[in-house]
Amino acid sequence: MSKSKQDYRAPGTHRRLQAAGFGWNNAFQGLHSWCLHAALAFLLVPFVAANTLAQNEQPSSLTLNQAIQFALEHSPDLQTATAQIQRQEGNVKSAKSALLPQVDLLADASRYRFDHGILPGADPRDLHFDNMIYTTGAELHLMVWDFGKTSAQLQATRQRFDASKLLLDRQREEVIYNVASLFLKAETYDDLIEAAQARKKSLGVLLDQTQKLMKGGHAVPLDLLKVQTRLAQVESDLSTLQAGRQGTMSALLAAMGWEGEVPTLIKEQVTGAPVAPPEQEGELLREAFAHRPDLTAAMEESQAAELLVKSAHRSLLPRIDFRASTYDYGANSPVAFGAIIGQILPQLNVPAPSVGHWQADWVVGGRVTFPLFDGGRRRGEIIAAEAQRRQAESAVLRTRLAISREVRTSQANLASDQERVKSLEASVDQAQEALRLERVKYQAGRSEINFVLDAEAALLTNDSLLREARRATQIDRLALDL
Repeated sequence: MSKSKQDYRAPGTHRRLQAAGFGWNNAFQGLHSWCLHAALAFLLVPFVAANTLAQNEQPSSLTLNQAIQFALEHSPDLQTATAQIQRQEGNVKSAKSALLPQVDLLADASRYRFDHGILPGADPRDLHFDNMIYTTGAELHLMVWDFGKTSAQLQATRQRFDASKLLLDRQREEVIYNVASLFLKAETYDDLIEAAQARKKSLGVLLDQTQKLMKGGHAVPLDLLKVQTRLAQVESDLSTLQAGRQGTMSALLAAMGWEGEVPTLIKEQVTGAPVAPPEQEGELLREAFAHRPDLTAAMEESQAAELLVKSAHRSLLPRIDFRASTYDYGANSPVAFGAIIGQILPQLNVPAPSVGHWQADWVVGGRVTFPLFDGGRRRGEIIAAEAQRRQAESAVLRTRLAISREVRTSQANLASDQERVKSLEASVDQAQEALRLERVKYQAGRSEINFVLDAEAALLTNDSLLREARRATQIDRLALDL
């Protein structure tokens, strides 16, 4: 994260899931029987161990640290980012290959209508003819100089490779934040459900008291109806909260890459921490600008785009290549050039030289290529590269602005939620005392059921808001770290 790319750590440490061991407890007698069972044990160990490991990788309950560790190993987003790094690594190798020698082997068999010369362009004394020609050889090509065009492309791909690794670091941080925030949101629903169930239980007690008072003539049926209505409303709120929790759990499992049964979440303790004072905002921004991987990655992408512009401009310059090749030509029944002359002019008495079925040749040379006309391809590449550079520069600015917004927003949310916690703690205490007094007065016949129900609703509202604010404070700290 912004703090030297540190991962979020909840209380405790990440523990990798341990595979449960097992042993054989049966004792065997006799050498033959012992060997048989030992062989079976050797064959079954991998399957049992794999099954045990699979079970342990998805336990029935999860702490926050275990959820984060599982997500770091199975998150689809991280797997995609890792594949992107491998892709960029392949691009680096492809770009680097253009600076290295290129060697190709070839083999060719061609049949012609007329006899063709073997060793094309050779001295007539070495020239042979046949209509079936075989060719084998090896060709070496080496780019000698292209005014740094290929080197700039290689450096650009390396910059992008570095950027992809930085983005993987940032992706890890975001996965940790998403999993932790969803985990805490699910716990928030648990807290709200717990508060609603407490109020449901309290209303159930109030319902029994109202029924007793109504039998004694101290309450009217309308009071009973009001309590039943409020109880039904709380039950409806519970159903809504449970549906919201299921949606949050689905999002949490998707972020983790979890497949299987929904686990039970082990609650984390809500701890308090002082909010960063406003004067630290500048320090937080400087730290974020210095350590945010996505900002560094955007700057790497901008440098890569600049190098691609340089490479595109230098594609207009000449290119020098070195080449060296060796060939071996063969034929079924080659005829020497002298023999052909002897057949055409027999009066010359040209002796027929001996002819081998295979003849070797080699060539070494250099080539200079001057780009003349390509239909505007190079000019189009230059325009595209310059546009990409401007996009990369805009991405750097956009990332810096986003960092500033995120830091200021997270800091403000944290301060606001901590103030909410302080005020709501006092409100909950007051609501509890008010409810106690109203119930005592109602039992004594000195109050109405409406006041008791209002006190119940006030306590439920303040208690729910307090629990939500405490969890929101934890999420705000995570957001500020991110």
